[in-house]
Amino acid sequence: MNVQFCFSVRCLQGRYVPPHQHAALELVYYVEGTGRTTFGKNSCDARRNAFMVIPSGVMHDQENFTDLVSICVGLSQSGLEPFQGEWFDAGGVLGKVLRTLVREMEARQTGYALICQGLLLETEGLIRRIAKENACPPRKEALVNKALEIIRYREGALSVEELAGQLFVSKDYLRHLFRDFASQSPIQHIIHARIEKARDLLSRNNLSIKEVASDCGFESVYYFSRLFRKVTGLPPSSYRHAQP
Repeated sequence: MNVQFCFSVRCLQGRYVPPHQHAALELVYYVEGTGRTTFGKNSCDARRNAFMVIPSGVMHDQENFTDLVSICVGLSQSGLEPFQGEWFDAGGVLGKVLRTLVREMEARQTGYALICQGLLLETEGLIRRIAKENACPPRKEALVNKALEIIRYREGALSVEELAGQLFVSKDYLRHLFRDFASQSPIQHIIHARIEKARDLLSRNNLSIKEVASDCGFESVYYFSRLFRKVTGLPPSSYRHAQP
């Protein structure tokens, strides 16, 4: 985990910080004041001891209802992307660690690099602890529902890795969520979406079986036919002939 930027900033009441993005994951911790931040389709309240994990490349803004003091830390190779969103540091422990990190980064006294590495490890551990204590099934289920929405919209034309990337989570974490909140794995849902597209193509036009397989993301006609029969009970040619 490497620090790309680290500072504390005060924004005056009424100031609006327009949408922007960073090349690194940003951790924004609110020390005092109130406001609102929007990133992606999420709108989160800025208040004391609340913090947000914003993955790299995600547009976000900030509206200040009062004077607002925050700590902003940019991190690369942090592995914190699965914890994107808003969290609350009830005891203020993470805030104390981040304030110390800012002081060390600014002063750069002897040994500061080692101290900062320790503070970063503590930061990661605290975020993981807070996420585990505060994460609730609705939050995780919403992520799965979003994944299913993407699969339906793309008609299965993506990989599990691409799907996880769009949701800013790891493939393993996405599979874990699907085990808990979906009837099938991500790849099974993707395959079923491709088969549904194939059924539609077979019912509506005269494309060859090979062309249908290719349009639905299958490189092998044999593999497509085998999966199609497994899902529908009929091989593609028989399914086509059975349509009115």
